[in-house]
Amino acid sequence: MISVLVVEDDNVKFGRVHAALEQSRVKSADIVHAITASQAIQELGRREFDLILLDINIPRRLGEGPVRGGGVELLMEIHRDKSLKPPRYIVGLTAFEDVVQEFGEKFTDLLWTLIFYSENSNHWISQIGAKVAYIEAAKGSKNFTDGTTYGVDLAIVCALEGVELSAVRSLPCGWQPLRLERDETRYLIGGVLDGERVYSVIAAAAPRMGMSASAVLTSKMIAQFRPRLVAMVGICAGRAEKTQLGDVIVADPCWDWGSGKIDSVDNVPHFRPAPHQIELDTDIGALLKEVCADVAMLATIKSAARGSKPSHELRVHFGPLASGAAVVANSDTFNSLLLQHRNLLGIEMEAYGVVVASKGSGKPRPLPLILKAVCDFADKDKADDFQEYAAHTSALLLHKIAVPVLKQLYAN
Repeated sequence: MISVLVVEDDNVKFGRVHAALEQSRVKSADIVHAITASQAIQELGRREFDLILLDINIPRRLGEGPVRGGGVELLMEIHRDKSLKPPRYIVGLTAFEDVVQEFGEKFTDLLWTLIFYSENSNHWISQIGAKVAYIEAAKGSKNFTDGTTYGVDLAIVCALEGVELSAVRSLPCGWQPLRLERDETRYLIGGVLDGERVYSVIAAAAPRMGMSASAVLTSKMIAQFRPRLVAMVGICAGRAEKTQLGDVIVADPCWDWGSGKIDSVDNVPHFRPAPHQIELDTDIGALLKEVCADVAMLATIKSAARGSKPSHELRVHFGPLASGAAVVANSDTFNSLLLQHRNLLGIEMEAYGVVVASKGSGKPRPLPLILKAVCDFADKDKADDFQEYAAHTSALLLHKIAVPVLKQLYAN
């Protein structure tokens, strides 16, 4: 378990924060309350806390009113005074948007987190839950090297910073930026609420398209955060006879369509494919087929998705998705891949790398899941018109299925 120091002079707000911490499975006995900066300093002189959660505007001493930026002053004092025991993790909490604007960048630069608290939203509860889950996992297994300890519940991998990660950012996960020392990747950390439980989520985009970049990012996220589930969302090209714009393809199986051998036939180069096809976990596939049969849920996703929308209803397909090193805008090239799998539904550039990185990681290994939505048909008419809509349908579907999938993984 973890110990938390909450520095907050508003008793009502402290009560809600205390309840949120208990909801994240922090014991009440491990939560210490300080009203002023001076009380917090006394507590930090006595013991070491895993997490300090503080209001940005707090009184310096009893009998005084809150000081704008008083919480930041406290943090500076903690770093100056070597007699104090600084916590490793620091989270600011404020109910004022202008305070977020003023101090948010400072927190990010110092690898801290600043959360916007609101009585009308539960996003901050998700954010606290995600932070607690990560700290607990890190404490339970130093650098996650014991082979059994998981960290966050879900890691989301995107290939594009713009359209795909933007769709993920729009999910109601209470996202906050997360920076790690010696790591240039910009992560988002948040949570998915399920009643009284918070499932922690981490998300990031690769620096460029392609299997290699996404495989490296996936490997790094697994090593840093040890997720139970690794999911890739985003866009792909679909097979025109079997899919429609915006439809989501759940990859089963996926492979690298460029894997094989080039030899000569009558002195003409001839490609002989040798794909390594990786199938979706059978139990998770059965669960997802049941969940995705909910027509009302899919209609809700279509309604909520942004971008230009087609007239047809949203569907989810389970079937083959091939990854390649190049963007394809030629129908003959797409059709040639039917020789590798006659039921091919779509092609893209990253999925196989994510799955291979997940399957080849150190234990405990995450379960990989690929959700890619159709934005074009890889032909001469290939365009960007439906990229935003497709990116959102895949991200929104992941948000809908995350809880049942994670419940099943926990049950196993």
